[in-house]
Amino acid sequence: MNLLLTITAFLFCQAAISLACHAATSAQEKLAGDWTGESICTVHPSSCHDEHVIYHVTEPDSTGKLQIEADKIVDDKPQSMGTLDCTFDRQHSSITCRMANGDWEFAVVGSNMTGTLKLPDGTLFRKISVHKQG
Repeated sequence: MNLLLTITAFLFCQAAISLACHAATSAQEKLAGDWTGESICTVHPSSCHDEHVIYHVTEPDSTGKLQIEADKIVDDKPQSMGTLDCTFDRQHSSITCRMANGDWEFAVVGSNMTGTLKLPDGTLFRKISVHKQG
C-alpha cells in the first residue's frame, strides 16, 4: 500500500512539473509577434495622451533579451515611438524594460499582456493592456 502511494505521488509530481515546464515554454513561444491594445495615461494634466498601440515583440534569446518596437495609431496609421530593449523572466512570465526616464514592466498571461510605465521617482505614468494578434 505504501509503495502504491509513493508511486502515485511520484507520478503526480512528475505530471505537475511537466505541466509547469510546458506552460513556461508556451508563454515564451507565444511572446514573439504583434500585440495590440491601449496605453492609458495616469497623470493628469501632463503631455501624455491615451493611445491605441501595437507592440512588435521579438523572441527572447537564450538570456531572455528581447525588443519591443512600439507604434501608436494616428489617423489609422502606425507611427513609430521607438524600440525598447527588454528582458523576459521566464519563471515569472514578465518583461522588464529599463530606461533612463522610467521602467516598463509587463506581465504575460496567455495571449494578454498588462503593464506599467513608472517614472524614476516611482510615479505611475501609464497603464498598458494589449492582446496578442494571430
